[in-house]
Amino acid sequence: MRGGAKHMSVRKDERNEGRLALSTLARDHAVYVIQITKNENIFKPEYSEVSAGLVKEATAIFHCIWGANNVLVNDKQTYEIRRKYQELAATHCNILLADIAIARKLFHLSHKRVKYWTNMVVEIRNKTRGWTTSDAKRYAQYR
Repeated sequence: MRGGAKHMSVRKDERNEGRLALSTLARDHAVYVIQITKNENIFKPEYSEVSAGLVKEATAIFHCIWGANNVLVNDKQTYEIRRKYQELAATHCNILLADIAIARKLFHLSHKRVKYWTNMVVEIRNKTRGWTTSDAKRYAQYR
């Protein structure tokens, strides 16, 4: 590099991930759930209500994160709307975690699949909570 400047790369785990990254993560998770629940060898058709519930919660998580991300905060009311979406996303994560526990028993899911899936949901929930905390500081004037 010219002038003695050095390029310092930032480790992937140290990069600042924005809300769009969270939205993408939630979207990809919803697609994952839709895809795996279509496998009738594992997700038996006689329990289609349970499979539909898994999809419903996964898509609700994405919808809430998408909704929160699309609220332009410029007053107390819009801050509260955004926060409500964030809280609902975390709540849907908790419901999905409970539903995964039911699905594990009902569909005899492998430990590996349940661990992977659970970790994905917990990551989304934790990032959503972190975003909520960050917003609380950022929009303190509207609280």
